[in-house]
Amino acid sequence: MRKAVNIICGILAELCALAVILLGAYLAYDAKASGLDQSYVSHRQEQVSHRKIHKAAPGKTATMRHTDPPAETEPGDGELFAYLRVPSWGKQYRLPIWQGTAKTVLDKMGAGHYDTTAMPGQVGNSSYAGHNTYADMADIRLLKPGDVVYIETSSYWYRYKVNSNPEIVDQSRTDVIAPDAAGVERGLTLQTCWPIMTGGNVTHRLIVHGGLDGWAPKSDGVPAEYAESTDTTIDKISRRIVTVSEKTDLPVTGVLGICALAIWILLDAIGWMCSHDRMADYWRQRDIGGPITWLWRINAGIMPSNTIVFTITRTIVFLVMWTAIILSLWRWACPPLASMHFLTS
Repeated sequence: MRKAVNIICGILAELCALAVILLGAYLAYDAKASGLDQSYVSHRQEQVSHRKIHKAAPGKTATMRHTDPPAETEPGDGELFAYLRVPSWGKQYRLPIWQGTAKTVLDKMGAGHYDTTAMPGQVGNSSYAGHNTYADMADIRLLKPGDVVYIETSSYWYRYKVNSNPEIVDQSRTDVIAPDAAGVERGLTLQTCWPIMTGGNVTHRLIVHGGLDGWAPKSDGVPAEYAESTDTTIDKISRRIVTVSEKTDLPVTGVLGICALAIWILLDAIGWMCSHDRMADYWRQRDIGGPITWLWRINAGIMPSNTIVFTITRTIVFLVMWTAIILSLWRWACPPLASMHFLTS
């Protein structure tokens, strides 16, 4: 009887632990990991909207001009027409910019351009708003004076420099997007709801201002911050992953998840080939266990005669398996939950 109770308690404990892991994976996705698929979402939105904002050739470096930039045609309501880019947030960061700020527009993921404000680079205050999630505009709270922000359209780069610290204002403050609100002739305003990662009826906004610091045609190349010559190893890997994601029409989390799954299958197969007898004995001698125990049991290490090496390599395989599971959840399970504002509404 006591043994049965212990088994049941053990299974319940593992179920609770599994629930905590799954909840943690979802919260991590909602807080930060959803941003991994930003480039893929941008790519898909371009396909859906039939508007391709071509990437400039990274091999050429454009020199910023300080003359009056040419006027661009104003896009239609809800149209994807540009990207918000912040070099300090990574070379692959491209937040879609849509025309309009209706909820149906902002829910597509990205920023919305206030259609009553100036277009990028023009006289006035080019203003943008987005949801307060990390996949949208929550990170503008990290901007500080001197930081560079680019607006990338189909034909031009517009370079802005932040000229204010983030400011929290009441949602009734419409003057923050007034033509002179940024304090310069050609201004920029970014805003999101405050506090970040909260749903419902928030009453404040987080505001950041900036001013135009140059522009360049995309035919001249990319700004110096995006030149391939400055790529780090991480930049090169990120660029390749994004390229694979776009070519396979699969989000970055899906690409990484499949890679992790393939690596796990390979490592586990090697482990089973090296330790077949020990693993067979291990299965025969164990109690029923819970879900985490069963997941642990299917992972094998190498050098079964050396307990330390066997345990370490088995643990590595186990962690690779969990990496594949979590990435797969981020790709296939978390997005629909996030779209329903699960735990955040």
